Amino acid sequence: MRNLCIRFKMLEGDLEMAISGATLRAVSSSERDFLSNRLDPIADANYHVDRGCMKGTRTQVINDVFMWATEQFSGGEASSRLDVNDMLWIYGMPGIGKTAIAHSICHRLQERRWLGGSFFCRRDDPARSETKLLLPTLIYGLATISGPYRSRVAQALRDDPEMTPQLAGGELFIHTLQSLRVHPPHTFVLVVDALDECGNPATRRQLLGYLLNACRQNKWLKAIVISRPEHDIQLFFNGHGLVGRDLGQDDQSRTDIRHFTEARMKMVANERHVSQHPEPWVDERRLGHIVNRSGGIFLFVETLSQYLMKYRNPKPYLDRLLEGPSEEASMELHKLYLAAVESRTNSEDAESRLIARTVIGVAQHRALCDEPIAAFTGLKLSIVSSWVDDLSSLLYRDRAIQGGIRVRHMSILEYFAGPYCPLDFRVDLEQANIELGSYCLQTMIAELQFNICKLETSYRTNSEIEDLNERVQEHIPDTLQYSCLYWSNHLCSSLDPVSKEVSKYLTTFLRSERVLYWLEVLSVMGKVPTAIGALRNIISCHKIFEDEIVNLAEGALRFVLAFLTPITTSAPHIYLSALPFTPSESSLWKTTSKSFPKVMKMSEGQMTKWPRTAAVWKGHAIMVMSVAYSPDGLNVVSGAFDRTIRIWDVATGTPVGEPLRGHAEYITSVAYSPDGRNIVSGSVDNTIRIWDATTRMPIAEPLTGHTGTVWSVAYSPNGRNIVSGSEDNTIRVWDAGTGAPVSEPLKGHTEPVTSVAYSPDGLKIVSGSGDHTIRIWDAVTGAPVGEPLKGHTNQVTSVAYSPDGLKIVSGSMDNAIRIWDAVTGAPAGEPLNGHTDNICSVAYSPDGRNIVSGSGDKTIRIWDATTRLSIVEPLVGHSRDVWSVAYSPNGRNIVSGSFDKTIRIWDATMGVLIGGSSTGHTDIIHSVIYSPCGRKIVTGSRDHTIRIWDAATGALVGEPLKGHLGDVASVTYSPDGQNIISGSVDNTIRIWDAATGAPVGEPLKGHLSYVACVAYSPDGQRIVSGSGDNTIRIWNAVTGAPVGEPLKGHLGDITSVVYSPDGRHIVSGSDDKTIRIWDAAIGTPVGDPLNAHLKEVRSVAYSPDGRHIVSGSLDNTIRIWNAVTGRLVSEPLKGHTGGVASVSYSPDGRNIASGSFDNTIRVWDAATGAPIGDPLKGHSNWIKSVAYSPDCRHIVSGSFDQTIRVWDAQQIPNNGKFFLRK
Repeated sequence: MRNLCIRFKMLEGDLEMAISGATLRAVSSSERDFLSNRLDPIADANYHVDRGCMKGTRTQVINDVFMWATEQFSGGEASSRLDVNDMLWIYGMPGIGKTAIAHSICHRLQERRWLGGSFFCRRDDPARSETKLLLPTLIYGLATISGPYRSRVAQALRDDPEMTPQLAGGELFIHTLQSLRVHPPHTFVLVVDALDECGNPATRRQLLGYLLNACRQNKWLKAIVISRPEHDIQLFFNGHGLVGRDLGQDDQSRTDIRHFTEARMKMVANERHVSQHPEPWVDERRLGHIVNRSGGIFLFVETLSQYLMKYRNPKPYLDRLLEGPSEEASMELHKLYLAAVESRTNSEDAESRLIARTVIGVAQHRALCDEPIAAFTGLKLSIVSSWVDDLSSLLYRDRAIQGGIRVRHMSILEYFAGPYCPLDFRVDLEQANIELGSYCLQTMIAELQFNICKLETSYRTNSEIEDLNERVQEHIPDTLQYSCLYWSNHLCSSLDPVSKEVSKYLTTFLRSERVLYWLEVLSVMGKVPTAIGALRNIISCHKIFEDEIVNLAEGALRFVLAFLTPITTSAPHIYLSALPFTPSESSLWKTTSKSFPKVMKMSEGQMTKWPRTAAVWKGHAIMVMSVAYSPDGLNVVSGAFDRTIRIWDVATGTPVGEPLRGHAEYITSVAYSPDGRNIVSGSVDNTIRIWDATTRMPIAEPLTGHTGTVWSVAYSPNGRNIVSGSEDNTIRVWDAGTGAPVSEPLKGHTEPVTSVAYSPDGLKIVSGSGDHTIRIWDAVTGAPVGEPLKGHTNQVTSVAYSPDGLKIVSGSMDNAIRIWDAVTGAPAGEPLNGHTDNICSVAYSPDGRNIVSGSGDKTIRIWDATTRLSIVEPLVGHSRDVWSVAYSPNGRNIVSGSFDKTIRIWDATMGVLIGGSSTGHTDIIHSVIYSPCGRKIVTGSRDHTIRIWDAATGALVGEPLKGHLGDVASVTYSPDGQNIISGSVDNTIRIWDAATGAPVGEPLKGHLSYVACVAYSPDGQRIVSGSGDNTIRIWNAVTGAPVGEPLKGHLGDITSVVYSPDGRHIVSGSDDKTIRIWDAAIGTPVGDPLNAHLKEVRSVAYSPDGRHIVSGSLDNTIRIWNAVTGRLVSEPLKGHTGGVASVSYSPDGRNIASGSFDNTIRVWDAATGAPIGDPLKGHSNWIKSVAYSPDCRHIVSGSFDQTIRVWDAQQIPNNGKFFLRK
């Protein structure tokens, strides 16, 4: 029976494979295209049938691995040389033949149809050195041979059209395998070669984790990883108890290499016609010498044979190489490389060194063939070709990439740029990058042009142009393609400021239409995301570039991000659908628009500036505990008590992707790695996690060791280590690449460690604790340095080093900030006092001049680090404790995270919120209005003051206007802008000089109750006011004397009054639910009251042409009335879910803005009554007042949340997009 079951399983397997093959052949081309397009596998990364070990060599290793891969699942016994495991690691030194073995293993597995997929990494290939492309390629390979798995993958991709397999490959891999209901009856094996040449330690560890989990969860799946014995890879396999096969310990190695040497020397003899009679030209003595010097490295023999084939008579050259005693294998290989170089190039030949720098310099990105190298260097093609030919033992032209010049082995690349290569021949990579950056800029400036691919129409998308790839190759030279892709990589490879020459080239490029031509090239090449990376490189390396260059790059980046879809979809639409809508004051519009005079012009509605970043970022569901900028300043990471980590785009204020989830408890601390690639987080779950900042996926397993909450985490300046402080009173240091502890815990604090930070040089660690002390530690030995720093009288909550490492700043629950001498530990002056509650967070500015602090008193303060004085008013806006603050890398902005669940961005110089929300009042904002010129905004508040603001910057203008003894309920400007009037709960009206803020004359008195509303007549000669005494009064604006008797008729408080545009009438709204129109000259009612609202009328306004009146009511509706007949013009405008407190016509009469107790602002079409776009959200409490700017471009709002916000009236959000007002 058992044999019958086994036989049945085998038949089932054959049937499954047959069905899979038949199904695959039957799948339509569109289905194959679907998998290929979504997974985008790297075809060149697969194994090649024509490569592998020479016949008769490495047989033992290949057989052992094959037995391991195939026998376990079927119940046989695996080779005694290998333990039975889910994964196998094969390792060895460079040149030992690992890749040849990998090809041979793949070939054997493929013969049995057991090869699930392969990926051969290569450092000098951008695609094959990227870990995020590895899993999608393996998934595609497995999907092509397994029908059930293919169906699962295809379904997963269809279910989530937005999924990017390159970013979510690990989850896609694991989840699709888990969802399989029918498992293959035999093993499928995945093979990854040269993993050490792919990614970095962190991403490799993440990848290996996915492979291991997949294999352990699916017993029919195995993986073979082949690499050098790099530390991070070795730690992973050892840490998981996985077996490794050391090729250096292979018993058959010497026999195999002798056999290989005999064959290669025979090949040399045949090629160069060397006589083999009466005995072989390589006799036993020479053969033994070669084998000994090879040290088991097959590469030595292969390179030697290539070297000898260059000579007509190779014997004397071989004998010369074999002279002297043998050395260690790698040294023998280096001597051979040097011999190859010296024999064909002159150390004093500047041309040879220039070619070498260019070839090696581009190799890290993409191999170029002879012609581009000649073009870049300005040398004759024949000189470059001759140089490559002369070094053919080390270099070759790869036909798979159009003859790109490649090294025969990665160790050759390492030799040229490493310390073992003599200085006469060594390639200075820094110099190579400087030269290549300059070459690229010069090439783009000279060769970029409009419609470079000669496209005939804009009606077809890039994907619809069948011969687009051919056009790209025909019209865009390889030098230009390379330049467009990699110019910023070369420029940003050094930390030294670029030369004046390079600055000139870069400015010329960014300050002209060529930047659009560059985007055009990237569009037709399908590489538009490269533009985002390139521009972000320039911005993040701002220290090495002039400010103008950084500003131009920021402008170009905003353009790309705003119009990414049209730029990506169709190259012509860069000019047709993107450029016309670019803000008129943006740097890109100013530098490019003149070159395109025929581009579509916008007669109305063109933005003047890019939409400002949202000042308040919302997304977390519970308290925000930690915030940090990315090193390039383009993103912010936040951690919160909702157990999630979020990444935010600083330019737009929007979340980047989904939250990072993985911690089982609250997040307490987050930080970016110095290179920006990873994020570290600490949690109440006692663990530390490392995340890939791009994929947002966790890298390997959590770091465990602490026995209490991890309160603080930080990276070392070199990114190699992570330090953590915990509730368990200890500090731990971890290897950032492997996740392993570097040393024993640092002990000394007697209470929880609340904050840790590295010194700028990475040699010290500072810690703050609940024991009221600060300690300094030696980061290498873990030993305490000196005595604890004492001075705080309560828990130390935050510590940080100054950028020069000479000072330490600390914040404490004793409400004080202290500065310490980092060398002596002595206090540097008196504490910084000003906060009225706990200090939660402190940080130095990048230049060390200022300190920022966040406090339980809900404010942020900025201090001069030298004088210890507060340099601006406290930053007010958060409604709960400010738990975390941090400076942006350029020092211009501050980010804060609070218990109020929000993150806010502030201008570090002015101390105001960035993005339109202004603070300054300390209580509810009752009234807001623009000045007639649109340059100022005036506001009235329950704090009894009036404030004037610069409408462009949000900065306060002058001191508050003080005089009222109660709430300032209403403010407005005189038509000439010279005066401001205000009405107050103190029953008076005041007139103010708008320029000086001084009161003009005495208060206007007469009302018997609060003054709720005031307005000027169009000629500025009269003032009208409405009051809680149910009356309306008219005043002489010059003398302040009342004009006539009060206007009586309303039965409730007057809430709103305004003159008609011609000054002949006054309209009023009241708590009696009615609206009345009055003759402004004689003060009598005109017609009957306007009745329709079901609750109190809170606001009324005339249309600019005087034909209509709009009203807002606590019945949640807005109504439009005919100003002559008093009849309703349309149905009520419905949409608000709370009372409508304020309504305002746009100056052109086309729109109406309304502010509501539902905390939103809505914009309506005044003609149709239809809502325009989505509600404007941002205020956290009732909106009391709204008003348009005179040019219709902005709306200002005042709220119960004590803030004023300015909104772009030209761009109204509509389902997450923007409604553009025409």
